[in-house]
Amino acid sequence: MNNKCSVMETELAAPPSGTSPKLTTAVLQAHKKAFFPSIPNAAALLFAMDFVFLALVNLAVMNRIHARLDILAQKQTFLVIAISVVTTLMLLYAAGCYRRDAMVRFATAMIPLGVALGFSAAVLTPLFHFVLGSFYPAELVFRSISRSATLALISGGMSLAAGMANRLAFFAMSRRHWFERHILVVGTGSRAKYIYDLFCEDKYKGYASLTFVPEQALGGSLIASEIPAHLVATDQRCSLEEITSVLRVDSVVVAAENDTVPLEPLLTCKTGGIPVFEFNTFIERETGRVNLRWVDLSWLVYSHGFEIRAMDVVLKRITDVVGALIMLWAALPVLAVAALAIALEGRGPILFRQTRVTQGNRVFELFKLRTMCVDAERNGAQWAAKKDPRITPVGMILRRFRIDEIPQLINVLRGEMSLVGPRPERPIFVEQLANQIGMYNLRHSVKAGITGWAQLNYPYGASVEDARCKLEYDLFYMKHFSILRDLAIILQTCRIILSPQGVR
Repeated sequence: MNNKCSVMETELAAPPSGTSPKLTTAVLQAHKKAFFPSIPNAAALLFAMDFVFLALVNLAVMNRIHARLDILAQKQTFLVIAISVVTTLMLLYAAGCYRRDAMVRFATAMIPLGVALGFSAAVLTPLFHFVLGSFYPAELVFRSISRSATLALISGGMSLAAGMANRLAFFAMSRRHWFERHILVVGTGSRAKYIYDLFCEDKYKGYASLTFVPEQALGGSLIASEIPAHLVATDQRCSLEEITSVLRVDSVVVAAENDTVPLEPLLTCKTGGIPVFEFNTFIERETGRVNLRWVDLSWLVYSHGFEIRAMDVVLKRITDVVGALIMLWAALPVLAVAALAIALEGRGPILFRQTRVTQGNRVFELFKLRTMCVDAERNGAQWAAKKDPRITPVGMILRRFRIDEIPQLINVLRGEMSLVGPRPERPIFVEQLANQIGMYNLRHSVKAGITGWAQLNYPYGASVEDARCKLEYDLFYMKHFSILRDLAIILQTCRIILSPQGVR
């Protein structure tokens, strides 16, 4: 864990003149806040800024050069701008430009930005040439592949300039704490310490400041504090309402070690417009996973989620079939080249079959391109390791770009898998993991998937602890299922395909 903490740290000192003597550290923290409310969703703002910047830059430049590109009609100019902006935003999202870890500093933001816009010409060229070319066959700029490529490169260059300028402005705002949420945590025990450690991670830097209130300050039990003293508002004469008012708190998190904290002060905060979160709900929202260290069955039963309606099942199946057919058709040339490479490398089948477990604990035969030597499991089933000697040279390339997973689209068409869902495991591993990890079999409540929420947020797993962490993400996906989330996961899978992280 990064030792550089993102929570606000202040030295104890006398309160400034004119302020209430009831708050010590809390008052000092409040005086370091901005003079305006924080912007709660930095990613949404960055996306909106990208949309505005990209549209304005494309509009300004295309308005001056459209005649030189032989785009004479105003309608065609606007179509070019619209396709360019929408495609670029999709590429930025797919590359992970709006993930929290990509918004920590300018250098980290430029990597996914460069990756996304590096592919923009390859995506925009066929769109201009084939799509707009079919609508305007008489226009040379769309009919000519070279002119369409030139138009795509110009658009990509404008998008890169706009994206860089936008991020310079965004990080200037971040340095002024425009996105810093002011969170008040009720509790100073182990749960509160977990929140403190979580917000010490680098990706939260500049996005949150924490203040802690002991349970006994609200009439609860006395708990030994595990929080640094300078982050604790210790004066018990100050009410919770006063603290939230002075600190301009955005949300309150109840991280008490027991249920003895009075609810009336919390209700006063909630009716006053300040959201109040229970500990597990807050952790789930911040991390995108159901943390099995703290969660209990009663919370899972009574909390919102796990609502998959009949219409959701129908729409998901339609999405699976249409998406699998399109992807399989687009991947046929790649599959042909990969199959030829496997055949030329040596003996053995091109296609590899393996028994896996899907929805309802049903077993099925999963299809993959063979990436290991024929006798890879002569010593029994085992997880793939880093630099696994069983992987062939061609297999390493196929695994690097996840090409070996493409035949699983056949499993999707057969109804055994979905495009999005928990990754299917082998029966022998399922039995072992179910005996060691509580609630493990819950992941078989939905169809197994080619990609999933766990794959976006956690690298390849090869241990019981890895399986437990991935289960936490799978439970979050199941709890918050929606077709839009599925589409977002499919789009962001492009980042995983291009990243070497987790390849084995």
